[in-house]
Amino acid sequence: MGSENGSTPEARNLRRFGTLVDMFDHSCRTFADQTALICDDDRISFDECRRSIAVLAARLREHGVGGGARVVVVRLSSIETSIAAHAVWAAGGQTVLLNPLYTEPEFAALIADAEPVAVLCDDDFGDMLEPLARKAGAEVLLKFDADKLVTKDMRAAPYRDLPAPLPGPDDPGALIYTGGTTGLPKAAFHTHAHLMAMVCQHDETWHLAEPGNVALNVAPQPHIWGLAMTLLSPLAGGNAVVIVPKFDPEAVLEALVRHRVTMFTGGPATIYHALMGRADINSADLSRLRYCFGGGSPFAAGTQEAWEKLTGVKITEGYGMTEGAPLTGNPLDRPPRIGSVGVVPPRTEVKVVDVETGDIELALGEIGELCFRGPQVVEGYWKRPDESAATFRGGWLHTGDIGAVDEEGFISIVDRKKDMAIVGGYNVYPREIDEVLYQHDAVQEAAVVGVPDDYWGEILHAFVVALPDSDLNADDVLSYCAERLAKFKVPAKATVADALPKTATNKIDKRALRESAMST
Repeated sequence: MGSENGSTPEARNLRRFGTLVDMFDHSCRTFADQTALICDDDRISFDECRRSIAVLAARLREHGVGGGARVVVVRLSSIETSIAAHAVWAAGGQTVLLNPLYTEPEFAALIADAEPVAVLCDDDFGDMLEPLARKAGAEVLLKFDADKLVTKDMRAAPYRDLPAPLPGPDDPGALIYTGGTTGLPKAAFHTHAHLMAMVCQHDETWHLAEPGNVALNVAPQPHIWGLAMTLLSPLAGGNAVVIVPKFDPEAVLEALVRHRVTMFTGGPATIYHALMGRADINSADLSRLRYCFGGGSPFAAGTQEAWEKLTGVKITEGYGMTEGAPLTGNPLDRPPRIGSVGVVPPRTEVKVVDVETGDIELALGEIGELCFRGPQVVEGYWKRPDESAATFRGGWLHTGDIGAVDEEGFISIVDRKKDMAIVGGYNVYPREIDEVLYQHDAVQEAAVVGVPDDYWGEILHAFVVALPDSDLNADDVLSYCAERLAKFKVPAKATVADALPKTATNKIDKRALRESAMST
């Protein structure tokens, strides 16, 4: 078999592929004998992926999948989940990957919202999901094991063409639900063109499709980062992807060593904190690591420095949203800029507008709401015309994130628009205080939230996790802040906790912290 000609993004020219189906079919033919996916003790080649996808795609077509019809998939990140997602695309359907950690009420709301023609699920979810699927109008519910959706026998199935007609660039590719910080999560409506633009920009900024790498991802596949880093970007260059079904620091560290991982797409800072909290990381052989990528949460300078000291590799930080990713990234041809999420990728524009109206464009260096437009950004949300109109205005995605752009195009994010606290009339951005707390030599994790107060309007509550064997207490935290911050920025309260709550994608859950602070 041949190999991809050239190692630069220009030589790879991924933009020639109009759809994910075109892109992955090319990878399967070009890198046929190379390992594509690894999960636990199982591994599968690109050729075996292609044969399995063709079998399942034909079966899905028989069940009415095609023409952009939506298919819900519920299973932990795995080889089987990956094959199912690509088979849905090959059948002409739109994938709707849902996190198996959801509760029954959450599944009920999302399946009803998605209106799928089929639901594919882990056998353990069958009894729960079948009535929900029927109520939502799904014609079929298929269980991975009982219905033999993806089997090892399929890897040796006779080679067959994918079912015609294949999807086009403007056809539906994925419904990706947001984190749901308020009310029912809304789904970003991604076409194949959006997702292919994402693959191209990941490669142009971070060389994720550079051949010869072994990538490891821990973000769940229903998340935009997990989908990109497990199902798409590394595979575009024939790289092996190591899948960890559920984040566990011990399992991740073992996999990094065992599979000689070169590219760690770690995601939020909490992942890196958890790994650095293990004593055995000091003796782990991570000498093969070349790239480490982060995003989805702020990275304090202390986190960056500690990781590089342990591994010899810098964390390259980027920024994206369910509605479009990447939106920025620290490019590999320049040293990562600590405190910045980087610059916009090719064919993407950024502007900063005033927070109050969102209509006045601000000058370089001024702080306001970040807005982006580019081929990776969706046009709107599924069945949410009002929210679409409010978020996507004049062709620009209004992110709700507060930041600035400097003269070199580097972007810094101060905080979420809704997380800005107004303390006694002063605007306070909790991330600034987070950064101060992370500089404390006894702090492992930190997060500050604003909560209502009858006198001040809002006050700040700091939550920290101390390093093992530390005697750090709440008074120490408050004194530390008082020494380093203006009075109106100093938290009124502090809590030293055993752990901070996390979302399904391992980000610190500030909403849960805010609720906790308001109840005390």
